[in-house]
Parts: sequence; C-alpha cells; structure tokens
Amino acid sequence: MAPENPSSRKGKSVTGFDPEGLERAAKAARELDASRNATSAIELIKTQEATKQHEAAAKRSEMEAYSQQLRQQNIQAEADEARKTLEAQTQHERHRSEYKDELERKRQVDMLNAQKYMQE
Repeated sequence: MAPENPSSRKGKSVTGFDPEGLERAAKAARELDASRNATSAIELIKTQEATKQHEAAAKRSEMEAYSQQLRQQNIQAEADEARKTLEAQTQHERHRSEYKDELERKRQVDMLNAQKYMQE
C-alpha cells in the first residue's frame, strides 16, 4: 500500500477528521449572527422546538393513557376469569354434594331393605 499523497487528503487532518463541516457550520453561525433577522430566526427555532416538545409530551400522555386503558382491560379480564372459575368450582361442588347425597340416600334405602329382608 502506497503512502497517501498529502494533496489527495482534501482537508483531512492527520487523524482522518474532516474539519470542513465544522468550518461551514461556524461560517453559517457567523453569517446568522450578522444578519438583522438573527433574533427572529432564533425565536422561530425556539418556538419550533417548544412545539415539538409539546407534541412529544402530548404523544407521551396519549401513550400513557392507552397503557392505563390496557391495564384496566387486563384487570377486568382477569376478574371475569376469576369469577367464571369460582362459578365453575361452585357448580362442580354443588353437583358433587348432590351426588354424594344421592348415594347416601340410596345406601340408607338399601340398608332399610336389607333390615326388612332380615326380619322376614
């Protein structure tokens, strides 16, 4: 690899940094400062930045409200599921209790029939 020709660098320093962009920005800043509309331009930029910040804050608030709404929906869905589960458990326990009672009654009837048979 051949060493770089100093004339081929086009404004780059030894570190490879191109200061040309900074120089253009500094020149534009000096021209803006010298302009009679400089204060108006700065005020316009400030107003635009404030508007952007307000829009971002409004968007943040909107997203927070949406997030809160989703949390509320999730809580409601969980409560509905818990209610349905409790109802199903209650119904299952009732059926179980009724079946147990039916078996107990049949056992009692069978015992009475067996006693009658033994007495005959």
